[in-house]
Amino acid sequence: VPYIHPVQTKPRKQLISMTAALVVVICSLTLSLGAAVAVNVQKLSMNREEKGRIPFMQPLWLMGMAVIVVDAIGDFVFISMAPQSMLAPLGSLSLGWNVILAPFFHRDERVTTTTVIATAVIYVGTITSILHAASSTPSYNLERITELARNVYFIQYLVLTVALQCTMILHGKRKGFGMLHFTALAGSLGGETLIFAKTSSELVKNAILKGEIDDLRNPISMLAIIMTIVTALAQLQVLNTGLAQFEALIVVPVYQTFLNTFAITGGLIFFQEYRAMSKKDTTMYFIGLIITLFGVKMLVQQRRKSVLPSHVE
Repeated sequence: VPYIHPVQTKPRKQLISMTAALVVVICSLTLSLGAAVAVNVQKLSMNREEKGRIPFMQPLWLMGMAVIVVDAIGDFVFISMAPQSMLAPLGSLSLGWNVILAPFFHRDERVTTTTVIATAVIYVGTITSILHAASSTPSYNLERITELARNVYFIQYLVLTVALQCTMILHGKRKGFGMLHFTALAGSLGGETLIFAKTSSELVKNAILKGEIDDLRNPISMLAIIMTIVTALAQLQVLNTGLAQFEALIVVPVYQTFLNTFAITGGLIFFQEYRAMSKKDTTMYFIGLIITLFGVKMLVQQRRKSVLPSHVE
């Protein structure tokens, strides 16, 4: 029997992992650019609107919506390639695009040295989290998804999330909606959207690759697809409403913070991705998140010095 040195298989495994991670990062950068362009185009449309038309009657806003639809299709395909705990911090990359694009679309928003430094800090934290996130994502069939949905911890998480959303809506109606109301609602809806979208993507992927078409007719599958659309549209509506009233350089980073919080927590609980991470990876993963949140805090504090107090309620 010929002798095979055991070290020969290790580099090959690492190469596959690094290649997959590179593909995920490239796809995320491209999709986050599309999302940043769409958000700023829609905000520009609402700022220019003088006839009192609703967003769906504004041509420029519809152009942004078209970009979002194309971007969503790419997200739907891309979302099954990586664990949710990796996808969530990758969303922070859109902040870099936003720093570049926001002043271009909105002349009253300017980039400062602090903004650039804070964005760099966010990227460092994001890269740290990506390198230590779960390195692979299993394929989930309908049976496994049903089992995960019945997990008591996920049910508790979902109840708490909905309770928070209801509280924010009731408080906003009583005291007036501020920037935190819009960003918290949009971010929590975005976290739910990511869970439903990844679930739907897995079911569609299995139907195409494995011929499990009957699973798509199951009520659970149909509910996941419907909830993906409903939560995505609700998230878009809330985010656009916030952008119409507050600066993009404030709304986007705070929204992204809430989105990361809910998406990461939801992914770790629903898909139980923490089981594939070592203690070291888990520690470094959360250190990366803390660095990212620190960068976001820098952005918000810097912007507070240049806007009216009502913009940071």
